Amino acid sequence: MMQSELLLHPSWATHSYIHSIPQHSSLIPSFSNNEFLGYDHMESFDDVFRWLCDDDDQQMESEIPIDKSTENGPTHSMTSSESYDSEAMEMESETGIQNLLTAYAEAMGLQQRKLAEVIQKCISEKVNPNGQTLERLALNLFPCSENEKEYLKQESIRNFNTAFRGFYEIFPYGRFAHFTANSAILEAVPNHVDSVQIVDFDMGEGSQWPVVIQVMAQRRKSLTITSVKLEDDNSGLFEETKMHLLNYAGSFGLNLKVEEKELGQIVNGNEFMAFNCMVGLPHMGRTRRRTQVIDFLKVAKQLLVKTQGIITFGDGEYSDRMENYPTYPSFFDGNLSHYKALYESMALGFPSYLTQGRVAMETLFIAPFISSMSWLQKWEEGRENLFSQNDLGLKGRRMSRESWNEVRELVKEGESMYKVRVEGGNENEMVLEWNGIPLVRVSAWM
Repeated sequence: MMQSELLLHPSWATHSYIHSIPQHSSLIPSFSNNEFLGYDHMESFDDVFRWLCDDDDQQMESEIPIDKSTENGPTHSMTSSESYDSEAMEMESETGIQNLLTAYAEAMGLQQRKLAEVIQKCISEKVNPNGQTLERLALNLFPCSENEKEYLKQESIRNFNTAFRGFYEIFPYGRFAHFTANSAILEAVPNHVDSVQIVDFDMGEGSQWPVVIQVMAQRRKSLTITSVKLEDDNSGLFEETKMHLLNYAGSFGLNLKVEEKELGQIVNGNEFMAFNCMVGLPHMGRTRRRTQVIDFLKVAKQLLVKTQGIITFGDGEYSDRMENYPTYPSFFDGNLSHYKALYESMALGFPSYLTQGRVAMETLFIAPFISSMSWLQKWEEGRENLFSQNDLGLKGRRMSRESWNEVRELVKEGESMYKVRVEGGNENEMVLEWNGIPLVRVSAWM
């Protein structure tokens, strides 16, 4: 296969992993016949899912909760008057919660904690895991709902493997970030180098790297993947992920080394180094401290002074320069808009009869990022430290036109409410938007 051919497999239709979800254009996107950089992107996803999920089809079908009441269509034909009344009630409920959330943020911004607690109790009476967007979002915002949140989490985690592969495959957030970063890395690797080292800030399940492994094997280069050992990481995923990556590399005859090091132990050792940092992507379901991210980027800059390389940075959390949000209410509102758009983008692509499945995905992958206390802490820390990757003094590496065109096909731009925008002083950042609101940003630096 030619190196100039495009990244994406023609379609997902070969492998249907979620048997309870129909093959519908709004759920299972169909890509073009173009492929990029000599590897089959979706084939590699297939292998990732195979090692992540050992569930058989019967287990999958029996464990995904389905709302049977609406599976065969509505049992009552709603009149136009009833439909209007229902929509009016929904709008009234959303408006009421929105006003309360605004009042809560203003009270917290003025440090009126007792007033904020009263407003919080009012909000908690309106939350509903099966309700409208703000009702579900508000459920995760406040600690008074911890018992209900924990119950939902425990019920959902029983189907984690099925939910993970479904979430990653149906929604474009993780695939957009990984595709964009991988394209930038592979385009930046010079032909003459024999060895490449990837330093990954948060390797997790390793879902980003099979496609890169395949390309490195085709290019006959050796590859080292170094996972950064973070102080607060108790997931215990590294050894299992390492085994799967090594087995996958072996099937291509690639000389792969997978290691785990603390940030201070990483030194120059390869001809080309790629520093990859993904934070807050919904499928990750975990947050990282921004101080850890900044430390990683600073080390990357120091090492790239002596070595050829690239930094790729993907961010799925609400992110903007703190000086643009001088008050906590403005920062709170920005977060609220970000995660409301994320919830709505999921709901629009999910059939109504799979409500419980959607709730499980929201609980596992979105809820960890939604917390009134963590938002306040993030704002306070951000006000104390306004440093960002833009302040490192690095030069942005322009995203290629080919990558931009392909990622637009990936998210079905023009057929969905997703859009991909190129930003940055040197056009080094791609942004995935939904209905005009940024969901994920990926930038490249050198």
